[in-house]
Amino acid sequence: MGRRSKTDMPRIAVVKPHHHARIRIGGQAYWLGKCPNKIITQRQHAEAARLWHQFLKTGMPPEQQQKKKPSGQSSSGKHSVKELADKYLEYAETYYQHADGTPTSSVSIIHMALRSLSPWNHLCAESFGPKTLKSLQNREIDRGRPRVTVNRITKTIRQIFKWAASEEIVSATVWHALCTVACIRKGRTIAHEIKPIEEVPDWVVTATMPFVSPVVAAMIGLQRWTGMRPGEVVIIRPCDIDRSNEIWIYQPLHFKTDWQVNAKRVVPIGLEGQKILLPFLDRQPQNFCFSPEESEAWRSTKRRKNRQSPMTPSQSKRKPKANGQRRPGIRYDSASYRRAIKRGINTANKQREKDGLQLLPNWSPNQLRHLRAGELEETLGIEMASAVLGHSKVETTAIYARRKQQLAIKAARMTG
Repeated sequence: MGRRSKTDMPRIAVVKPHHHARIRIGGQAYWLGKCPNKIITQRQHAEAARLWHQFLKTGMPPEQQQKKKPSGQSSSGKHSVKELADKYLEYAETYYQHADGTPTSSVSIIHMALRSLSPWNHLCAESFGPKTLKSLQNREIDRGRPRVTVNRITKTIRQIFKWAASEEIVSATVWHALCTVACIRKGRTIAHEIKPIEEVPDWVVTATMPFVSPVVAAMIGLQRWTGMRPGEVVIIRPCDIDRSNEIWIYQPLHFKTDWQVNAKRVVPIGLEGQKILLPFLDRQPQNFCFSPEESEAWRSTKRRKNRQSPMTPSQSKRKPKANGQRRPGIRYDSASYRRAIKRGINTANKQREKDGLQLLPNWSPNQLRHLRAGELEETLGIEMASAVLGHSKVETTAIYARRKQQLAIKAARMTG
């Protein structure tokens, strides 16, 4: 191996016994927080890269970082917002977990809130008051955040300071003061509203299917017939399905409300869904049915078939680099599933543009759930639709359903 260049970032070490990530820059140690499962996180890599680039730019060790092993206090004896944020994230990444150890959606919301909080990292946490929180709200609105997202960030920051008060990191008066900052009400702000999710037209789904991999097409088809959530279809495994009866029963490993006491989610899979799923059950019971690796293999095969020039002998014998581009994961998540559909839409539209056909609108997996909800509500009634979708309240299903609007339109036509 060649010698390291002076511009190469130093290695990040995981220091025992508590497995904190540490990087040494300019002879000083900078602690990046605890490593969940002893693995350095993307956030820690990003923070280390930021520190290193700052050092290369100025030639001086970054001053804002801790220079001692994290005890949780700044030099003044009081915690900074950054120190508080790091402590809370360390707690959250272990607390907000599914039964299998994977993070819940709460963790991504916390990351978003902490990014919004970062301009005040240097501030003493005790000094973070209502006016500062209002300034943060206004900053997020100026950045184009919708009202609902700004409110979610506000609530999360209040929750962070509530936890900090319970740990005696800040005084309880700080949290109580932040609770006086109200969430932004609809119609009282320039922040825009999120458009409600609409069902995707069936013909759009059908036109997209040939341009995605067979794995993604199966996920779309299964979700189309069952109405399950995107996060439920991506984690399906053979061991999670009871096939002992005519209608299969799928119990997801984790689901939206699995944090509730005695919560249970059951997804019946009928004959059409069974036909789609059956070819993907031929694997180890604990393995995920829908594999990104299989999709990548399909795309590679398709690219080879579509090559304009013949492959040379050296190209055909070439092996993948050991440290090449990122490998496909063991399963999809909701985001990668959505991106796979997006790629299919883009490919389909290139062909449709050549053929002079109407371009397909962008759509997401959540819209399949709304499509199924509308169909079930029309044909079987809202209570049946609610049971299939796994809603605890019929009112939730009404958000998805379209029957009321159509009846209102019909009434308007009849009455003039």
